Amino acid sequence: MRLLAFFAISATALLAACAGTPDPGHDPNGTWTGALVTDQGTCPTERSSTLRIRGREILFTPADGSQVLHGTYTPGNQHYHAELAMTDLNHHPTAAVFNGYPVGQAIGGIFGSPSCRAHITMTRN
Repeated sequence: MRLLAFFAISATALLAACAGTPDPGHDPNGTWTGALVTDQGTCPTERSSTLRIRGREILFTPADGSQVLHGTYTPGNQHYHAELAMTDLNHHPTAAVFNGYPVGQAIGGIFGSPSCRAHITMTRN
């Protein structure tokens, strides 16, 4: 009987592993990482960037630095938007913006700031 229970548990674990992770179009919750690739300007590419989606909260941290962009996730929406309002040296309002979207089992996106435009592909950790 124990041997039968062992095989049943093993088969269940194997099937769960084969099911894979949910795609971000249906369940984007989690931590996603990837490297920014500069399209224009000077971008923070020295370290990986992190996107966190938890419930209705979206956080994007370019190059895992001190800037954190915030947004709100709407379930069923396949667009992930976060921004950080700033002022430039002349006291004019400006912003850093991240716009993401599901790409298969990854999340792709565009990051823009006054000095940078970059694209990124992130995978779930």
